[in-house]
Amino acid sequence: MLDPDRLAPDSSDPPVGDVMREEVVFCLPSTPIDAIAKLLADNELPEIVVLLDQFPVGYVATHDILDRLIAGDVLIAGSDFAFRPSKTEVVASDVMRRPALQVDETRRVSEVVALMAQHGRQLALVLHENATPVGMFTARDLADFRLEVMRVDPTAHD
Repeated sequence: MLDPDRLAPDSSDPPVGDVMREEVVFCLPSTPIDAIAKLLADNELPEIVVLLDQFPVGYVATHDILDRLIAGDVLIAGSDFAFRPSKTEVVASDVMRRPALQVDETRRVSEVVALMAQHGRQLALVLHENATPVGMFTARDLADFRLEVMRVDPTAHD
């Protein structure tokens, strides 16, 4: 039996592909963690996906870098690859956690948020047909989406 509620698009719970950032900020396993810290700060991200040949192999969270900084394993000297090479030997693969949280672009926002909460994650990598990374979804993206829904329909609650 067909459920008409599942057939009609729900503007308050769209596919994550409609709400995600259409960019993928990532690093390689060989990226020094001072450069990762800069990527995280520049893009206002709590964690970053580690890709190898466009395949997600893990992620690095802000607190992983802070732990190494506090331990004295990392010298943050403003590495930007082009002008100032890294002064640390600690790279993404040294602190990387597995697996990266991956979701298909057709998953509903509510499902992705539930997965993020269940796994204690702050970023989901959005894939096209469960293969190619096409974007990212973070708590900030959710907040921006909810604010837009409230701007368009002030009576909307959820």
